[in-house]
Amino acid sequence: MLRVVTLFVGFILCGLPAFALDPGKFTIELLGIGQNPITLTPDTLKSLPVVEMDVTFQTSKGPSSGHYKGVLFWDVLKANGAFEGVEHNQELKKVFVVKASDDYQIAFSVGEIHPDFGNTPMMLADQVDGKTFEGGYRIIMPGDTRGARNVRDVVGIEMR
Repeated sequence: MLRVVTLFVGFILCGLPAFALDPGKFTIELLGIGQNPITLTPDTLKSLPVVEMDVTFQTSKGPSSGHYKGVLFWDVLKANGAFEGVEHNQELKKVFVVKASDDYQIAFSVGEIHPDFGNTPMMLADQVDGKTFEGGYRIIMPGDTRGARNVRDVVGIEMR
């Protein structure tokens, strides 16, 4: 089967808020960076550049395509000091596990999203096709043929 993935990455410069989610309703607990958990909310993420991508992947019901909006997860990690004080290339030893509200979990390596290595523009999205997700944030992995690593309703991310 011919894999069709269209990727468009652009930054919105018009000053609109990065996230349309209610800041009090949807949060993500970011663990493994520093001594204390970090709570990610739309308010804490709004200073990051907004990214939009057209992504297509296979599901059990056939192909799914959408225009996703959010921030790059690499930018989230950098903004929260994930690699401060880490020696050259030592961040490549790190992995992070994304957990959904239904306890679905997927592991990723830092190397696959690091701009100098895999450079996959993994997105923490709050919208698809102009509509806000009802269940909260979603991880989007452009380039994956199957959608299993596009985690819905993200509630926690742990760096290990």
